[in-house]
Amino acid sequence: MNIWDPFHPVAYFLHATLGVAGIVGAIIALAVIKGSKPHILAGRTFAAAAAIAAATAIVFSFTTFAPMSIASAVMMFSVIGSAFLTLRQKTSRVAVGEIVTTSLMGLVLLWLLYGVALSIPLGGILWIPPLLFALFSAALLVNDIRFMRQGDAGRKSKRLPRHLSRMAFAFAIAVHEPVVVFADDLHLHPGLAFYGPFIIWPVIFFFFNSRIRKNLVTIANA
Repeated sequence: MNIWDPFHPVAYFLHATLGVAGIVGAIIALAVIKGSKPHILAGRTFAAAAAIAAATAIVFSFTTFAPMSIASAVMMFSVIGSAFLTLRQKTSRVAVGEIVTTSLMGLVLLWLLYGVALSIPLGGILWIPPLLFALFSAALLVNDIRFMRQGDAGRKSKRLPRHLSRMAFAFAIAVHEPVVVFADDLHLHPGLAFYGPFIIWPVIFFFFNSRIRKNLVTIANA
């Protein structure tokens, strides 16, 4: 049996290649000076690769139905879109984009809650994974709505932390899929493989957000 079965080999290797390229791009973006040209290029590379990989994951779901993969892919579209929109001045086009990304997150939340409702009667722990994703999407949705209601001053103060949080979550999703797929090869416990990658989100956010705060204080005192 080939590793790409039951999918088309071209689609499978495109998905895998873009996934790796996205992860490498994210690591470079984290390593270099923030706001520099290498950071921007690496961040855009990660965003483009992750978005295309998410799209192929949805296509794969038409062959082997995977509702959690669909949810994580749509979440990827939403967080990447909102991560870049948050860096821009609010215009009518940006406002429309924010409505789209927020609506996508709302749809994901409804999809996951539906999955929880279907899983609970089956017993066991099948309801826990969609509930975890639902909690993530609910938190992100609330943050979306609150940010959209901010004025210019509020948006400016929250711009960098919000961008950081969204990109960190997108990175966690990008790492999550291959870890889950290759959990057996890596000799990882299924629970650790599924839940472990999400620790990346708060670790990256709190580490770099503290540096952002220090830089802002330094600038203010200069």
